[in-house]
Amino acid sequence: MSFDFVGLAISFASIYGIYAILSISLNLEYGFAGQPNFGQVLFYGLGAFASAIAAANLLPLLAHQSISSICDTNAIVQRGVVAANNPSVSLSTWAISLVVAITVGALTGYVLSYPGTRLKQEWFLAMVLLVAGNIFVIVVNNTPQFGCGFNGVPGLLTPFTWLANDLSIKYTSINPTLPNYVSTGIYALIILIFAAACYFVAERLAKSPYGRLLKSMRDDYVAAESLGKDISKLRKQIMVIGSAMAGLAGGLYVFYIGVATTEDYVSSLTFSLFVIVILGGYANNKGVLVGTFVLTALQQGGAFMGTFVQSYIPGFNADLIIYAEYIIEAAILLVFLMFRPNGLLPEKPVKTIAYEFFKFGKAPIEESEGTKEKGDESKVGSG
Repeated sequence: MSFDFVGLAISFASIYGIYAILSISLNLEYGFAGQPNFGQVLFYGLGAFASAIAAANLLPLLAHQSISSICDTNAIVQRGVVAANNPSVSLSTWAISLVVAITVGALTGYVLSYPGTRLKQEWFLAMVLLVAGNIFVIVVNNTPQFGCGFNGVPGLLTPFTWLANDLSIKYTSINPTLPNYVSTGIYALIILIFAAACYFVAERLAKSPYGRLLKSMRDDYVAAESLGKDISKLRKQIMVIGSAMAGLAGGLYVFYIGVATTEDYVSSLTFSLFVIVILGGYANNKGVLVGTFVLTALQQGGAFMGTFVQSYIPGFNADLIIYAEYIIEAAILLVFLMFRPNGLLPEKPVKTIAYEFFKFGKAPIEESEGTKEKGDESKVGSG
């Protein structure tokens, strides 16, 4: 049995980057701000569908072609032809679609956080988001004019498909899979760059006074409110930031997978993201990256095992592997909640300038060289 290791590596990198963005988003909301988000797939799915619908309309528009229903077979073929032969149109459409995905995610996060933040307990907002996520799936599936119903919005190629088309003319005779590897590999690298950018933003927020304010709300919102902090405003802000990141992840994913369908945005994904945060260590972005790697390896390994077993047992049901993954994820969650609730990399205190200078909790204040010299001179003078 021949196996595509290069394709697996590209797939792993792409999924890892997308899951990293989603997990960092959830870690900001839950780990730092203490706001559980049971509807993470809502913003992820909205970003995907908003990006897909925008791209489906922009590709023919920017190519100066007629626009028909995005669900028609002719329109699907038309999108593929435009993306494969017009580099500037393909790249500009992708960029605009990502902006649309981020904007839709952020706006939805703000709108849905408003009714939930009217109440003090963060679990009310969590329930609102959980219900909204399921409503989203039902509405999209039963509204063909919005997202083509159960079939979804297909015909979305990576923004570098034109590169594969150009390379195929030169290198197909040498290696038929090389052009596709190049285009998908570049896109995987772009996804990882976006994940690194989200990590950088999250780290900057965590180490800033705003990050410490989020932690104060998480640990004791009554005390934070008694000091004049607007808890409702803080929850809205962090929901906007986290939802924008989730929308970005959805926009990146839909161009990677090639179709926007509600099957990819179910509540079980939110459960997996919580496993990642708890496994890696909440309020620790490095831990979240470690947890993302473990869960991505588990899921990609399960997909590999399903294909491997089916090659030797044709009648084998690959869904059994998926069910086994859910059981393993649940076991990981229970074990860590019981024996290591702080995760693999527990939360660490923020080392501010004052912390580094005074070294609170580590050692007494050390005298500087100038202070020591003055002390020695005073001793000599008194002697």
